[in-house]
Amino acid sequence: MNITGDKMLGHLQRVAGDFRPITADIFLTNYCNNHCPYCTYRRWKLDRGVKAMSFVEFEKYATRLRDLGVLGFILTGGGEPTLCPDFMKITQWLEEQGLHYGINTNFNNLMYFKPDYLKVSLDGYDEDSYERARGVRKYALVKRNIEDYAAWRKVYSPETSIGIQWVANSIDDVYKFYEANATLDVDYISFRPFESTAGKYYSSEQKRTQAREISAAIERLAMTDKRVIRNFKWDLLDRQEDNCTANWAQIAVNEFGEVIYCCHKPYEIIGHVMDKDILQKKAQAKTNMKMCDIPCRMTAPNMFVAQVNAPKKDVCFI
Repeated sequence: MNITGDKMLGHLQRVAGDFRPITADIFLTNYCNNHCPYCTYRRWKLDRGVKAMSFVEFEKYATRLRDLGVLGFILTGGGEPTLCPDFMKITQWLEEQGLHYGINTNFNNLMYFKPDYLKVSLDGYDEDSYERARGVRKYALVKRNIEDYAAWRKVYSPETSIGIQWVANSIDDVYKFYEANATLDVDYISFRPFESTAGKYYSSEQKRTQAREISAAIERLAMTDKRVIRNFKWDLLDRQEDNCTANWAQIAVNEFGEVIYCCHKPYEIIGHVMDKDILQKKAQAKTNMKMCDIPCRMTAPNMFVAQVNAPKKDVCFI
């Protein structure tokens, strides 16, 4: 998956007033086999039972989302998606239907599927660093799984892109991560910043200075290896939007089939994906922007849509 902030340019008709969802984030589970301290979903106490979406449920919800206009499905969570008992059945159905889909995973479980992209949160360069970031000692396992999948992909799914990512917190770790994992046969190596409620993580001058230094280090690496990606969120560390103007472009569905305001606000339930008026409910939903994660993947789309829709004077004179 090409990690950029300008993808709305590919959907100008929808930006101009169609306003149907483009991407669906589908939470297949609400449980995980990692214990990441920075995980969005660990911040909120959701009093719900353990749940994995069944294939029957997924097929019904995905068909509904397709009818609503969704073009791409992201299998993600709330939890680790590959733990869903029906995961392989779900991916096979998506492939049979010819639908675009991607997978966000820790890839502790080796499986073979044919998505548009496989994005692995590797977040480590040895067992100790992996445990600090993800709470378990599975670095070697995940690295081996990536190697095995990459070899399989060459033969059976060459169109699938593979990427690894690291939540960067120091220059030293950036270089260690790259050096330890550069030999992996992946299409991109992405370094992204921490996401936190209202951007609190980068609120101090010390953290902002550190972020600038890390960002510069990533750019230096990118000059020597074109696979290295400096995630666009590094430019949005202090960007707080007044409104989520592009919220219509994504629709997030939890493991119960409930539509949540966005993938970072699992506690804000708007309705159910099968509701006849779910898009109207979504369009009318309000959220407290001060509780949003910063940086957010929706900030760039929000900025673009806001610019397009802003009142303009003398538009007859180009």
